[in-house]
Amino acid sequence: MLAPLADVSQCLLAVSGGPDSLAMMVVVAHWAQEKRKGPRPALSVATVDHGLRKEAADEARFVAKIAKSLGLKHKTLRWEGSKPRTGVQAAAREARYQLLCDHAAKIGARALVLAHHADDQAETLLMRLCAGSGPAGLSGMSAVSFRNDLLVLRPFLDVPGARLKACLAGTGLSAIEDPSNSDARFTRVRFRGLRDSLESEGLDAARLGRLAKRMQRIEAVLVTTVAEAERMAMMPQMPGRRFAALLWTYPDEIILRVIGRAIASVGGRGAPDLAALEDVCLALSAAAQDGKRLKRTLGGTVLTCDSAGVLKLVAENDPRQNKKA
Repeated sequence: MLAPLADVSQCLLAVSGGPDSLAMMVVVAHWAQEKRKGPRPALSVATVDHGLRKEAADEARFVAKIAKSLGLKHKTLRWEGSKPRTGVQAAAREARYQLLCDHAAKIGARALVLAHHADDQAETLLMRLCAGSGPAGLSGMSAVSFRNDLLVLRPFLDVPGARLKACLAGTGLSAIEDPSNSDARFTRVRFRGLRDSLESEGLDAARLGRLAKRMQRIEAVLVTTVAEAERMAMMPQMPGRRFAALLWTYPDEIILRVIGRAIASVGGRGAPDLAALEDVCLALSAAAQDGKRLKRTLGGTVLTCDSAGVLKLVAENDPRQNKKA
């Protein structure tokens, strides 16, 4: 499981002091210190103090003490400034990633190691399923991914959370329990409470984990095919994007993704809502097949399909978009 870490010169471990990340730190530290052939990375530890609970500073010092006993350098990263009144968990998660990525860049770490495990993966899939995610969302978290130029490693995605807790118990260390992990105001906590009922019907973490891996395989094929479709169908167009009628000969999922990527690039608002994108693509595809001209707007982008099936995308605020295609 830790083999991907061996290819990195320096890794930053994100450790909150909870049982999962604390077990991760102990396991990785002992692995890195084993006297075996082969490379081992230099390790550093960081704890994020979100400034949301007064106990957080003491918890960071607790992690620092254990890190020191393992021979690891530790840094507390603080989320400064005002905090949002709503969506605080999502904002805290984004701030945490940014702080960790910035610190990794500062110390020269090439990888960020996180303690997400099989139970976290199961909850992520259930949340995304209920949110109406497509194949990309149902791929769940990846064991190896990138955030900007930083490698993000989750080596324990196949390990049950109980196994990590048992590992920690074997060391004699006691972890910190964050009260937010049992607060039903938060979405993930509510989904965690549903898992016993779902497991009794056979939908356990192992099966959800297999689903994520299957979707990841499908996603890899789709990404490759989308890149090929873009290469074949894209026509010169500055600014904006333009695609030849060849685009409409591809499967619906490929068309959807090509257009979605183009909207995100041209409109500057990121990926559009999937359901809205599906509706727009269906209408444009039907118009192209019928040889009719159609104009739609989505995600800050004006999409125009002419009678020959050529699709043009221009930013909504571009004065040229009002001209007849």
